[in-house]
Amino acid sequence: MTSPGWHAGARRALGALVAVLAVLAVATLRVVLAGEAELRASTTALENGDPHEAAVRARAAALWYAPGAPHVRVAYGRLMALGAEADQRKLDDVALFAYRGVTTASASTRWLFPPHAEDAKQAEAAIARIEARSGERPPATATEPKETIEKEQLSQLATRYAPEPGWIVALSAAFLLLIGGLAWIWGRAFDETGRLDWKRARPGLIAGVLGFSAYVVAWWAA
Repeated sequence: MTSPGWHAGARRALGALVAVLAVLAVATLRVVLAGEAELRASTTALENGDPHEAAVRARAAALWYAPGAPHVRVAYGRLMALGAEADQRKLDDVALFAYRGVTTASASTRWLFPPHAEDAKQAEAAIARIEARSGERPPATATEPKETIEKEQLSQLATRYAPEPGWIVALSAAFLLLIGGLAWIWGRAFDETGRLDWKRARPGLIAGVLGFSAYVVAWWAA
């Protein structure tokens, strides 16, 4: 048998957890909206035939990092694609900028581990290879025209690495389920004596577990 004091303490702790998760949800929403805005700006730059600006904006989107945020995966994919396309066309400046955007974003948003570590590893190898190759080539003269990736190819990159609204919906639903489930337990699962009634708590537990599981899946997929 547990004491009434334990149940009262559990309810207070649960209420505090719900409040913390609500604040976290608002902060995550802010990050997602900012990241999506940068990604839209990157798409516009691609459509306008400006690979450098597209890489700048994609890097900014990757820096707006939140675990599971869908724009992060798209931003890294776009940077890697821009780097690979520019590398293939021997546009070293653009390729190096895009690849360095990957390594910078991964290192700058490191938490328990760096996000997209495999992308960063591939980008580091590409940077080393391009720098070695560039050192063997004569420097470009000021009279040489500045090359860019063809506009059609940039448009294809904008389409291929575009935001997926479904992931935003899934992430939002996961947060709502998790917070809603815990709020249900806090508000409805304690009886008149202050004891936790597990039967009443069941709907909240199910919603909470589903929300947490969906968030973990979104985090892994991102």
